[in-house]
This record gives sequence, structure tokens and C-alpha cells, in this order.
Amino acid sequence: MNLPNAITLSRLVVTAATFVCLELIEDGAKPDLLLVWWAFALFLIAACTDFLDGYFARKWNMVTAFGRVADPFADKVLIAGSFVLLLKFPAATAVMPYWYVVVVLAREFLVTAVRGVVEASGRPFPADKLGKWKMVTQCWTAASLMMIVAGCDGWMPLTIAGLWLSFALTVISGVNYVIKARDVLFAR
Repeated sequence: MNLPNAITLSRLVVTAATFVCLELIEDGAKPDLLLVWWAFALFLIAACTDFLDGYFARKWNMVTAFGRVADPFADKVLIAGSFVLLLKFPAATAVMPYWYVVVVLAREFLVTAVRGVVEASGRPFPADKLGKWKMVTQCWTAASLMMIVAGCDGWMPLTIAGLWLSFALTVISGVNYVIKARDVLFAR
């Protein structure tokens, strides 16, 4: 266990705490603002650890097979779980349609499968810049939706912009991963 892997595992713990806060909020018209803001703060901490673990792993040459699996897994749990849990709030679904969450989940399943096939062939298949920007915009969207749930309606234009930008990057980056892996995916 090295520091980057410990940070990744801590992201999973903080993500679980985020989900507990979101789940404890009752579905009523007036959510418990303390729980919403706790979920928001924990989400931001978890999102920031995504940058830290990769940075330290590369800087200190501590990239491990565990980290190459656990890091994207932790990212997918954070993003997919947050969007799924946000579906219970009318304020969030007024901005985020259900199909958006389906597209996010489908892309994550696809990229996980593609990464598994490519890495099983012996070739590393790390995240690329598009995938990283996709993650940033998805984090922005999820955090903005939590602010909308908290009643910060002034964030609505930025939340909508984040939603559509993250949607575009979700689709484009998913297609990009398939194209990058086409030699392995379509080999005889």
C-alpha cells in the first residue's frame, strides 16, 4: 500500500459518506440543508482526491496495477452513484433528465469493458485528456446539482451548461476510447 493507493481508498470512504448524507435527506420539498451541504463538501473532497492520487503516483513513480484498477473504479462509483442518488430530488431532476444518467452509466460500463479487454491484451490503457475533462465536467455538474438541491437557484445557468458540456464529453470520450482500442477490439 502506497500513498496514491491510500488516497484512492480514502476516496471510496468519503464517497460512501457522501452517499449516506444524500440518502438521509428526505424527499420532501424542503431538504435538510445541513445534510445537503455535508454531501456537497464530502463530494468536493472526494473529487479533489482524484487529482491527488494520480499526481502522486506519476510524480513518485508509484503507479501500481491496483491503482490502475482502483482509481477509475473509485471515479465511477463517485460519479455514477452521485447522479443516481440525485435522481430522488425534484430540484435535481428539473435540470438533469433521467436519460442523462443512463448515458453516463452506459459510457462507464463501456469504457470499463474496453479497458479490461485492452489491458488483458498486455497493453496499458490509461485515461486520456478527454476522459479527464469528462470527469471534471461531471464533477462540476454533480456539485452544481447539489447546490440546486440546497436552494441555490442562481447556479441554474451554470448547472445547465455543465450538464450539456459533460454530456457531450461523456459521449465523445466514450467513442474516443473505442476508437483508440479498435485494433484490439476488432482483431481476429
